[in-house]
Amino acid sequence: MGLFEDAIKQEIMQNIFADSLKMYETIDNKFKLNAQQKQKILEKISSLNSDLNTLIKDIKLS
Repeated sequence: MGLFEDAIKQEIMQNIFADSLKMYETIDNKFKLNAQQKQKILEKISSLNSDLNTLIKDIKLS
């Protein structure tokens, strides 16, 4: 059961990462951002992904 749960969690994280990339691309396309603003957005998205990854690793699936 552990391997199955790990595989599901891995798939969830891949989907979250892909969605985060789409979110960044949408923001980048819709707003005029300078390099510093783009960097801040990337940092926030990276932090969100990292936090979600930690949470998902520690929580049991239902």
